[in-house]
This record gives sequence, structure tokens and C-alpha cells, in this order.
Amino acid sequence: MDAAPATRRPAGFTRTDLRVVFLLVLGYSCAYLGRLDMGASILAMSRGLGWSNETLGSVVSCFFVAYACGQLASGILAHFFDPFWSFGLALAGSALCNLAVPFSPGPAAMRAVWFANGAMQSMLWCSLVKAMAQRVSEAAMPRAIVCVCATLPFGSVAAFGAAAAGAPSGFWQGTFYLAAAGLGLSAALWFRFYRFGAPADGAPAAHAAARSYPRATRFAGGAGEAAAGPGWRTVAALVAATALSCGACGYLRDGLSTWAPKVLQDAFGLPASLSILLTLVLPFVGLAGAFLNKRFHERQPLVSAMTTICFAVGTASAALALLGVGLPSLALAVAAFAGVYLAMVMVTNAITSIFCLAYRRLFDAALVAGIVDTVCYVGSSLAAWSLGRAVDSGAGWTPVFAALALSGAAGLLFSFVSLRLERRVARGSAR
Repeated sequence: MDAAPATRRPAGFTRTDLRVVFLLVLGYSCAYLGRLDMGASILAMSRGLGWSNETLGSVVSCFFVAYACGQLASGILAHFFDPFWSFGLALAGSALCNLAVPFSPGPAAMRAVWFANGAMQSMLWCSLVKAMAQRVSEAAMPRAIVCVCATLPFGSVAAFGAAAAGAPSGFWQGTFYLAAAGLGLSAALWFRFYRFGAPADGAPAAHAAARSYPRATRFAGGAGEAAAGPGWRTVAALVAATALSCGACGYLRDGLSTWAPKVLQDAFGLPASLSILLTLVLPFVGLAGAFLNKRFHERQPLVSAMTTICFAVGTASAALALLGVGLPSLALAVAAFAGVYLAMVMVTNAITSIFCLAYRRLFDAALVAGIVDTVCYVGSSLAAWSLGRAVDSGAGWTPVFAALALSGAAGLLFSFVSLRLERRVARGSAR
């Protein structure tokens, strides 16, 4: 009786794999909706609330600051947390924060609410990585990573689509209500269906899996294999260089996505709704990046090889965007925005997903996920505030895109260092 349903599953997916991946993809897509809605609504909020670019940029930065600090703590503590509680409670807390945004009486209150949202969401990624490492089978892991990589485009489409729908009437609050509803529903489904039986020895499944979680200096095969593998200093240097490249990616990716609608409105005189709709091109381009990541990784196992190429493309695209805004050429600018976004989404997915899970036998995947995501959102927080301040200074958008191109160049440098280190790690692991 069970044979027919089994044939409809994706190749390599068990019933548990499907349940876990569905719940994680739904929850994290709604999480992106609940963090990108602020940037997507920034035009309507600026007009409706009368706040400056620097003020709104500081609100966005509050999320990134809290997220970065919380990610580091979450990565360290994830070894002891059951993702059933940490992932579900974080979704529910973020839902409440999004619901509170429209009722914030002023900038200070909104900063506090958005800071709390960042703290809540900082628990999600490490919990997601731990849940995948514990519950997703080896055969299903490559497809599961692709599914998780698609959450950013899914959440972006929802956030910018809702913002575009509400822009003509100035109803920016609707995006936050939608995010609150999606996050609340995801939390309810998570608590209802993320349930698994205990292993045969009677110990809780999460604790049994946690005991087998690999550390940075211990390989799965024991002390003899650890001695033959890459040293911990090489592995630590690889993680550090990869994290720095992820920080440059965060600055470039979120600097562009936060201010793209404002650029299109200021530089080309487009109405708010059309500016947001054109920005919707970016998530669809990012969705293609999730599948390109898998294809690339199948042919080239070194993650840093892909990120080096992507940073080269992203830096060139940021320079091209500067030219498109300066001419001005709307088609050239939008094409350049798409190039930046595609490249940086591929970098984000490669580092925070593929890198952490592909090398999970070398280090604690949840801990490293927390480290790289922390540095990524340090870059994001600097971008949201500093670029908003640059625009308010009256210098126009030229220094903004110059800063974005410089961040891409820095990422290219760090990624090249990572590539050299990853080659050493790969050779050491192969012995």
C-alpha cells in the first residue's frame, strides 16, 4: 500500500526528508518576508511617515545589528538547543514583532521593535542548519540545500509584491500584516508537524543526534583520521576568510536590495509602485541562482571557486550600475542590479548553506553557520545605515555605487584567499 505514495517523492527523499524540508522552506521563506518587508516598504513609509533616508536606514540597521549579534550567540549555543523549540519560538516571536511595526509611535519605538525582530530571527538559521544535519538523509541533502536556497527569492517576491500592491494607496502596513500572518502560520505548522519518535535506545532524537555532531578538530573516523586530515589552524583560517567574504557579500547584497527602489525613483523619476515592481525582477533572478549553485557545485566541489567568480561578476555589475545611473539608462541600471543580485545570492547560498553542510565532518555546521551569517549581517547593517546617510548628504547615488563596487572588490580578495585555503583543506581531507 505504501509503494505508490513512495514513487511520487523526489528521488532520494524519504517521508521524513519531505516533512522536514517543507517545514524549513516554508518557515524560512516567511522569515525573509518578515525581514525584507521593511526595505520593500521604505518608499511608502518615507512618504507616509515623513522620515529621512538616514532615519529609515537606521531602523533597517537595527535589525541587522541584532541579527548579527544574535547569530553569533545562536551559533555557539545551537549545539545545546533542540531546533523544535528554537526554530518555532523564533518564528512566533518574529510574527509578533512584525505585527507591532504599524503601531510604533515613532522612530525610537520602531527601532526597538525591529531590533527585537532581528534578535528573534537570529535563532532561525543555526536551528535550520542543525535540523537539516540531524534529520535530512545524505541522499536527500543536495536537493534539500537547493530548496533552502530558494527561500530568499520566495520571501523577496512576497515582500516586494505586497509592498507594490499597497504602494498606490500608501498602505505600507499591509506588508507587515502579511508577514505576521505567514510567520504565525509557519510557527503553528512547525509545532504541529515537526515531531519524531525517539531512537531505539529511548534517548530523545535531538540529543542522540547532537552527540554525534562533529567538532572542528575531530573527524568522523577517529583520531587516526584526524591526524591525517587538515590541521585545525587551516580549517579556522578557511572559516575566517570565508566569513569575511560573506560580510562583503552582505554589504553589497543588502545595500542594493534596500535602496534599489529609492534609486529607481530618484534617478529615473519612476512612481513608487513601478520602482518596487521593477525591483521584483531581482528575486526571480535570485531563484535561478539557487539552481545554478547546485549545478556549479556538482562540477566544482570547491565552494570558494564559485564565490570568487561571483564576486568578480558582482563587482563588475556594481560598476556597470554606476554607469547606468549616471547616463542615465534605466535598462542598463536594472540589468546591472540583476547581475549584482544574482551573483550575491549565489555567494550567500554557497557560503551559508553549501559550505557549512558540505564540510560538516570538519566542524560544527551550526556554529560555523552562525559565524558566517553574523559577519554577513554586520556588512548588511553597515550598508543600510551608511548608504542612507550618503544619500542624505546630497552627494547623490555616485558614492553609493562606488562603495558597493569596493565591497565587491573586497569580497573578491577574501574569496581568493578562501580558495587557496580550501584547496589545502580538500587535499588534507582526501588523505
